Amino acid sequence: MKRQSFLYRIILFFCALGLAVTPASAARAEEGGEGTPCVEERSLALAECSVVYPVIAGMKDEALQAELNDRILEDCGIPDYLARMSMLLSGGSLQVKWRGGLIGDVFSCAVSAEGAAQTMRNTYIWTRSNLDLRDGHEITAEELFTDPEGAREAVEEYLEETLAPELSAHLLNSSLTPAPDSFYLTRRGLILLYPVDRLSTLSDRAGDIMIGWNVLKDFLDLGEDSILSRIGAGEQVGLKEESREALLAMTASGEIPDIPVRLGGSLQAITDEFHLLIDPDIYEDGRMFSPEGGCFRSVFLLTDRIGEKWEKSTVQGIRVDSGCIWGLCIGETSVEEWRSILGEPDSTVGFDAEKAEAYRTVPGSRDFYEGEKNRLQLHCDENGTLVSVIISQ
Repeated sequence: MKRQSFLYRIILFFCALGLAVTPASAARAEEGGEGTPCVEERSLALAECSVVYPVIAGMKDEALQAELNDRILEDCGIPDYLARMSMLLSGGSLQVKWRGGLIGDVFSCAVSAEGAAQTMRNTYIWTRSNLDLRDGHEITAEELFTDPEGAREAVEEYLEETLAPELSAHLLNSSLTPAPDSFYLTRRGLILLYPVDRLSTLSDRAGDIMIGWNVLKDFLDLGEDSILSRIGAGEQVGLKEESREALLAMTASGEIPDIPVRLGGSLQAITDEFHLLIDPDIYEDGRMFSPEGGCFRSVFLLTDRIGEKWEKSTVQGIRVDSGCIWGLCIGETSVEEWRSILGEPDSTVGFDAEKAEAYRTVPGSRDFYEGEKNRLQLHCDENGTLVSVIISQ
């Protein structure tokens, strides 16, 4: 393939110079059976530069697979970043990473390039690729919604009225609207990718924002064989009988969809990669950490509070205060609704104003569902409306 030969020429160029290069390799793969598409991770490292990117493997239709991989490389600017590495031999850093992957037969990813990506001036650039594995076409925002214009208006209203007031006054760039055209898909929502001169974080990275599918549920195209139906968006915006099994499996796994953290994982590794949105807060049982990034919006990582540093701390809980998770819609679902699906809790604890303040939440009550390894906690306000979903050890 033309694109593939270009990549191999880059690799051979580095090797000819006798440089230490980590060749393309399947360093990480999403499991699949024989003939089932999966995602493999390829990487190339040189001095202070590293380019890591995804490729699709395992498809029966090899021609379509090659076409998809060429599209991923082109959409995400990978050849340009690999070529850029050869220009940084005398100095300069470039770190290219990706997130996302396969959701059923839909591939969606975002690639971040941090450092001297275009000039010697440090910057942060998002690229993305959204592809339908059935026919290889690029997925557009218009095919996600029954009323694309209405959906855009709803997104921008949400950005201005709900998200803008949450932004730090110290941000260098904070223009949320108009909504950017660049995005990628997750099970729980749409993630918008901003240019760094439109929205930047406190660590000078380009911003990204997740819009939960529940925010846009009046506009979602959930028809048979639609993109959103195939990635399971409908399962996120309303409780069903199947929700119980999904929520219990989620709790047992120690992971919440689209949040790159696992219970028991290293807190230091998370803060090193994503940085912190605000300084850690103290609550009754320990400390609460809020990392940067769209996937971490209104997400708090719960851990101990032994000492001021956290090199040896692990994630003991994950708390989510917005969005939707397997039918639980924060700010919408009632305690009666989740009990009708999950059954009566193993225990319920009331939270008066004093206790709520100690736990950095609102007065109300919390249901506990105990698993073999972990527990699911659902906190509601005094009106019985869900305000937090928590999994903990």
